[in-house]
Amino acid sequence: MVAVNPKILKWARETAGLNVEDVAKKIFTDGKKLSAIEKLELLESGEKKPTRPQLKKMSKAYHQPLLTFYLSKPPKRGDRGEDFRNLPQRTTDRKGNAHLDFLMRNIKASQNLVHNLLEDGEDFVPLPFVNSATRSMGVERVAHDIENTLKFDLNTFRKQKTSSDAFKYLRQRVENIGIFVLLASDLGSHHSTIPLEVFRGFTFADPIAPFIVINRQDAVSAWSFTTLHEVTHLWLGRSGVSGTWGEAEVERFCDSVAASILLPAAELNDLPSMLHTELDEAAAAISSFAAAKNVSRTMVAYNLLKQDKIRQSIWHALSARFEAEWENLKDYERASRRQKESGPSYYAVRRFHLGPALVGLAKYFVSTGELTPSKAGVVLGVNPAKVYRLLYPERSSR
Repeated sequence: MVAVNPKILKWARETAGLNVEDVAKKIFTDGKKLSAIEKLELLESGEKKPTRPQLKKMSKAYHQPLLTFYLSKPPKRGDRGEDFRNLPQRTTDRKGNAHLDFLMRNIKASQNLVHNLLEDGEDFVPLPFVNSATRSMGVERVAHDIENTLKFDLNTFRKQKTSSDAFKYLRQRVENIGIFVLLASDLGSHHSTIPLEVFRGFTFADPIAPFIVINRQDAVSAWSFTTLHEVTHLWLGRSGVSGTWGEAEVERFCDSVAASILLPAAELNDLPSMLHTELDEAAAAISSFAAAKNVSRTMVAYNLLKQDKIRQSIWHALSARFEAEWENLKDYERASRRQKESGPSYYAVRRFHLGPALVGLAKYFVSTGELTPSKAGVVLGVNPAKVYRLLYPERSSR
């Protein structure tokens, strides 16, 4: 038996968004005297102590490191910023929100380590653009400052062959000024996937190691818009989690800045008013327009709505249609990969999701000995045993 604080057991389960019935039979079997549920309740009440094998099962079921269960008390939530999402996104998906909370804790741990590494460096200088703007400055002024700081060129962005290439170009501009851009949407497996309905992105507006995380479940064409939305949060100095098309003033401002950079309002004049256009015709026109500019179709439709060029009902129908088409495309691509039984390796995909800036930083500090494999695993979100293969693909391919 292991002596643990029973409050930790209950906290870990509730943090995972699970009730007793959800997990009891994953850990126990019904006995003659006690059911699986009753056995779990005895542990959480402190009337019985768990065994180490039981703690291992809880660790897996709750997506918590085993060491968590040996803490003296449940950890505090931590300062991860504001919740900018609309009310339904905060409350309807209990499991999704629990997974999001866990993901944010993991990313925050990584960000804290990077912050400390950079702060201890001889060339440490706080980034001047973090918390440099206010909404009172107006959309165009903030957008202009972001474009100039990033040295972002809209024509170069649009000349990229695919939306993925366009995102890579933007990501490079963003990471070049000291911002880390990650793609994440689960806790290590598809069983813990966090849907787009729960979050679109989140930001840690730190002046030393600012992190942006994009939900990779979204359409690739939407990643660039979300990146610039979260960059605007950095300019405003507002850490927190964003949903889709938020209602809060700060969310509308960040959406407007991102749209101003990727799709200047005057360009929407190339599209006629669609107030009386049928859904199929509107979808076709918007799809063609968006593809030519390497931007999200949903973003184009949303900006047409703001300019009163489409009806609210058409906006909702278009949004649902584009989302369904994206989900179908993902299903098709997954099926194609299974048939071919090939695709990029786990390590190649992981490097892409982490981004060149974070991988490069970890590689440098591991090479200097300032970052141990264990801490590098925290920074990169992988098992320490995978760190060297992740950082040095050229060695593993020899």
